[in-house]
Amino acid sequence: MSAHRRKRRNKMTARNSPRLGFIGFGEAGPLIAKGLLGAGLPAPIAARDIRDRPPVDGVEMTGSIAELVGRCDIILSTVTATEALEVAQEAAQTLQPGQVYMDLNSTSPMVKQAIAEVVNPTGARFVEVAVMDGVPGKNQSVPMLLVGAAAADVIGALEPYGVDMREFGTEYGRAAATKMFRSVLVKGLEALLQECVLGAETYGVADEVFASMNRSYAGKNFDDLAHFLMGRTAIHGARRGHELEEVADTLRDIGYEPFMCDAGAKRLKWLADFGFKEKYGDDAPENFREIFAELQKARNAG
Repeated sequence: MSAHRRKRRNKMTARNSPRLGFIGFGEAGPLIAKGLLGAGLPAPIAARDIRDRPPVDGVEMTGSIAELVGRCDIILSTVTATEALEVAQEAAQTLQPGQVYMDLNSTSPMVKQAIAEVVNPTGARFVEVAVMDGVPGKNQSVPMLLVGAAAADVIGALEPYGVDMREFGTEYGRAAATKMFRSVLVKGLEALLQECVLGAETYGVADEVFASMNRSYAGKNFDDLAHFLMGRTAIHGARRGHELEEVADTLRDIGYEPFMCDAGAKRLKWLADFGFKEKYGDDAPENFREIFAELQKARNAG
């Protein structure tokens, strides 16, 4: 191992804090960065985004991916599933031995494997990450599964700042598969509840439907769940629908027809097309009746 690579790797494992940079600074990136800084990670954290983003104390925006890579020990990609591989290819042009490149995007196992094939030949070490819950409210403490030889080094470097990261082996694609097939249940339930609300609320019987479900499934509160999931889908339905399409593509690749995933993705994206994200920003409506009323206005206007 070269002296330069030893120096980089020692920086990862020593007590001095690693220099972090986020490629993509839209939804998850700022929340994780704020959490790390609030837990004592020394500023600055570097960030790069092709869009103008609100300033964050302790974060310095860079003019290019190359500039960010040159400043950081750990690079975290928090873009979108469709951009993940392209961004990794650009970063790989300036990655150096000893650096760590982490992909936190909700992509298929095949995309994670393709990113590994791009990053690891540079001498940098690729860590696949699956974010296993919503980032808002948890920030840097959101549960994450990490795959790759550098996972232990990353965890050791960031544990003092409140992360909830767990090693999950070295076979790339395992973490993505875990999150992806969990999404069949999570996002599928969102789609089912949306369709249930649309029909039940039209007839004014949603309360009775959910009361009946609560009796049938003791300990569950379906009306609260419907409020929460409908609100989240209203503002994030486009992204979540696309993530379910990624699951569908993966199922096709392994020989299974994704009947439920195809339908669920279509339902989630349908709600997003009504512009709730533009109206509410990141503050989701707290009541599905508010969403239903807005839908009726839009449909009547059309």
